Formats: sequence, structure tokens, C-alpha cells
Amino acid sequence: MSARSTGMFPREGFNLDAQTEITTTPTAAAVTLANAKTIRVIVIGLSGGDATVTIGGQAVVIAEATDLDLNGVGIAHIRGALCDADNNVSYSLSAGTVGGVFYELVDGPKR
Repeated sequence: MSARSTGMFPREGFNLDAQTEITTTPTAAAVTLANAKTIRVIVIGLSGGDATVTIGGQAVVIAEATDLDLNGVGIAHIRGALCDADNNVSYSLSAGTVGGVFYELVDGPKR
């Protein structure tokens, strides 16, 4: 069995690195999103606005006022089967700043 991450969230096993970081420019995902069962979206350090994250054509809004935990982290999940063929990831802010936006596969590829 593989070891869990020793990064920022070692208990959950998040692997937040440059390969899974999302920017404001639409970029091709490192994997085929439509083949994933579930994709986790992680927004860290959101301040002064809301973040709209687009994963394979599916948009999810992380609202600063309601969706962040006490550490300033917002997490949402998207079903991979809902992602379209463009396979791009990006985010936009209504206002404010964000420390980082990432995605992660929760469940592996469909069989």
C-alpha cells in the first residue's frame, strides 16, 4: 500500500502540487477528467470574494461567506462523468485573493 501524503493535509492524503494546481488560464488537466469517478476541488486562503472553479466544463462556486472552514479552506466535489471533452481546468475570482486552487482525483478511473 502506498504511503499517504506528508504535505499540508497528511491525514486526508491531499497531494497539492504544481501538477494539480489550477490557474486563471484554462489549462489541460493532467488526467482525463471524464474517466474519473469523483474530483475534489480545494480552494485555500480565499479572501474578499468568491471563487468559481471550472473543471471539465462543470463550474462550482466556493463562497467566502459560507463555504470555507475555520482554516480558510473550501472543498467541493464534482462527478467526473459530468465533465465534457475539453478537459480544461481554471478558476476566476469575483473579487479578492486566493492562496491556491487545486484538484485531486478522489476515486480512480471508471472500470
